[in-house]
Amino acid sequence: MMISTLTRLAGAGGLALMLTACMDVSMTVDIQSEAEAEATMVTAMKRDMYELMMAQSTEDEDDFCADGTLVEKPDVMECTVIESGPFAELEFDSDDGESPSIEAIGGGQVRVSFPTGDLAESLAEDTGAAEDIQIQAMIASMFEGHAITMTVTGGPIVDTNMQIAADGMSASYEIPFVDLFGSDLDLPAELYAIVQK
Repeated sequence: MMISTLTRLAGAGGLALMLTACMDVSMTVDIQSEAEAEATMVTAMKRDMYELMMAQSTEDEDDFCADGTLVEKPDVMECTVIESGPFAELEFDSDDGESPSIEAIGGGQVRVSFPTGDLAESLAEDTGAAEDIQIQAMIASMFEGHAITMTVTGGPIVDTNMQIAADGMSASYEIPFVDLFGSDLDLPAELYAIVQK
């Protein structure tokens, strides 16, 4: 859902890359029972960048919010995509194997994992940054201050490699975009959290 959206925009060309650099992306998975969850992805883009994107788009083209609800704010445009239902029916808008995984593991516990091992490599390849140091430097400056944030909530967090909130009821992990194009980023193969229902 999140990774496929980013790579699609980043790989679409120079304008899309510039616009992607002005985004903040968050995905929240709310475990509602041992069988169902709600996933919410919010992509925020500066209003002027959104208007530039729309000016360059054809009438039937909307790469920014094709599958979500667009909310206009004074300085920011937010696209919200919500999916809910049984774990197996959540599609996450991805057919590349990079979707979050949700599974009941017994004892009232549900494990949520986000595959992250290839995220930096995928974005670098799609933008050309993998082979070009100058592109890496340009992208780093464009993405400064923006991030991807993943959050798991829905009950007490009993195990995770993410950051647990002070109340113990959620876990999150923020990946600054600029770090995705850095050579020293060391992400685990997955980020995960186990929720007790």
